[in-house]
Amino acid sequence: MAASITGVAWQMIKGRTPMLRRTTIFIPGTMDEAAIRSRISSCGADLICLDLEDTVHPSRKAEARELIVRLLAEDIWGRAARAVRINAMSGDFAEDDVRTVVGQAGQFIDTLLLSKPETVEEILRLDSWIEEIRADKGFANQIGYIVGIESAYALTNIDTLASCSPNVEALGFAIGDLSVSLHVNIGAYLQDRSKYPGDLFHFHRARIILSARTYGLWAMDAPWPIINDHATLSEDARWGMMMGFDGKLVLAPEQVRTVHEAYRPSEGEVAYARDVLVKMEAFNQAGEGSGMSGETFLDPVVIEPAKRTIARFEAPL
Repeated sequence: MAASITGVAWQMIKGRTPMLRRTTIFIPGTMDEAAIRSRISSCGADLICLDLEDTVHPSRKAEARELIVRLLAEDIWGRAARAVRINAMSGDFAEDDVRTVVGQAGQFIDTLLLSKPETVEEILRLDSWIEEIRADKGFANQIGYIVGIESAYALTNIDTLASCSPNVEALGFAIGDLSVSLHVNIGAYLQDRSKYPGDLFHFHRARIILSARTYGLWAMDAPWPIINDHATLSEDARWGMMMGFDGKLVLAPEQVRTVHEAYRPSEGEVAYARDVLVKMEAFNQAGEGSGMSGETFLDPVVIEPAKRTIARFEAPL
């Protein structure tokens, strides 16, 4: 299972062990087995998600399930959390995904990524399947859900999806499907972001972050689909981090370090954060709740952001 991070806790979600969530990488469940194994052990992502959905042809779903069951049980994951993206609960494949993968390897799974969830009933049905399997198999670990926000309907009803089950632990920005649903001209934007004045997806990102914070969840930013465009990926990840995202979905190992570096504060930022904590402790020892540091006013609201800055700096690249 995923290792906890020493030092200042990265983030605690619903009482679970503090975990990093800067990067979630997708790996198709029908890649060559040796290639998947190599990618799992070497990519360095915080959460590794083996995919049963869009990257797997319908004729190969069963094959992918069996391979994923084998890989989940292997000692190749390092500090990474283990996840599986299942097919849409509204479709024909999700129940077989859950009964095979959770039924045979549930004790190894940290997270399920839910594709195209639209209704509370779909999430609650997944809850019931997992509880039925848990009662039969006897594994005790909690399996969290990343709820992908992939349609206008899901974004409109995001708060009900975020709050309907204690197993929901994160909201994910699915930029491609959501753009299709909203008729956003994402193709033009990907080729030239200057065609839109500002961040075309600022509202969508802010709405996801607001819901995640309201209900105590992680917020996962959208992937950047142009794999070798590291400059834009870095800028996009930095924007997301500044807005409040906990991490970013990534599509290839080459993107992992770029995102980790974007989420890592500068030396100046971390020095300031440490100074803030020292100053606040000094104020506290003096019986004061606030005070001045140079020309900057400090009060208790600065403590948690400073701790988060230090945690991001101390996290492994």
